[in-house]
Amino acid sequence: KMFGMMEETEPTESDVGVFLSESSLKDWHLKMQAKMPDIFTADDKIFGKDAGQHPQGTKLMTFFDDDPKKPMRCEVMGSRWKLESPFMKLADNREPHYIVLINGELSQIALTSAHEESGWKVGWD
Repeated sequence: KMFGMMEETEPTESDVGVFLSESSLKDWHLKMQAKMPDIFTADDKIFGKDAGQHPQGTKLMTFFDDDPKKPMRCEVMGSRWKLESPFMKLADNREPHYIVLINGELSQIALTSAHEESGWKVGWD
């Protein structure tokens, strides 16, 4: 098996209820601030205005293509690292993702997108 082939594994039941350590997330964020200071600015916080990761069961919502007629809802089930291509220039070639339940199926979203102004918002209407 070649390591260069990034094999994407879909989240499974074994990922539910498992969360990344806060220290590993903050360490990754510091590396990203060094690598991409224009995106991960000095005053940028990995959890934005939130105290930490969203706990299991947190309901998140966003709009597909910013279209109010296309709401997307999910529920946080855990978090894990997702390996990315070296071309993405991410710290340690990985990015933290929330494991989420969307329409009854496990999926994943970028953890940072759930803690920024324009991303997923807590709560469903």
